[in-house]
Amino acid sequence: MGKKAQILLVAVLLLLSGAKLPDAEHIVAASAGGEFWLWAGVHPQPALRSAHTVYLHQGEVTALACPQRACFRALGIPVAKLTVPNLWLTLRIETLDLPLDTLKRVAVLMEHWRRAGNHVVGLQLDFDAATRSLGEYDHFLRQVRDGLDSRYRLSVTGLLDWAQNGSVQTLNQLPVDELVIQTYQGRQTVTKYARYLPALMALRVPFKLGLVQGGVWNDDWERRLSRSAYYRGRVVFMVNAPRRANAGSG
Repeated sequence: MGKKAQILLVAVLLLLSGAKLPDAEHIVAASAGGEFWLWAGVHPQPALRSAHTVYLHQGEVTALACPQRACFRALGIPVAKLTVPNLWLTLRIETLDLPLDTLKRVAVLMEHWRRAGNHVVGLQLDFDAATRSLGEYDHFLRQVRDGLDSRYRLSVTGLLDWAQNGSVQTLNQLPVDELVIQTYQGRQTVTKYARYLPALMALRVPFKLGLVQGGVWNDDWERRLSRSAYYRGRVVFMVNAPRRANAGSG
């Protein structure tokens, strides 16, 4: 299914469900020249050919694969020379109690991608830290930063709730080069996401907004957030197109 057909399908489903997009809201598409997350299991799309930046999912720290303790599991596409100008390697973590060898393995992986001819900007950690535990997360990130090669930058994803109900001062002191706030859960945009956005204007650390392909976004907020000297634009989380129903099925 093509990009235009996918966007049309999502819009039709919204109409059939009785949902109505507010004025100025539109369906999020994967536009050429943008920034994207490419998660393990998601098929590459044409927009990636001219992407400016890709956050490439390369593994996770989970207890599911190792019942005795959390462990690192490599995921995503194998090391190769990509055409994207800027490449981040993204690691999904479910616990801050990382095995000792995890960051060493990630460091080796980053070096392999760099030696393959890619401009590896840095490491991004995807962790849903509870708002009340941001202080603990800050301590963890300082340990990661200390162990990260100085040539690489550190990025983290964040929750909409962090700035509104957490400590903006703590956020501004996180030892990161950027914060990417996710406006979605799973594969859908957070309901009433706009109510969280004004608090982001108090951030004093470079930040981006994470949108999900097929979700919704209001470009008025793009203009408002652009007034912040710390706003760096949007990152679209790519998703697979819906599967077509089998021909002749009832």
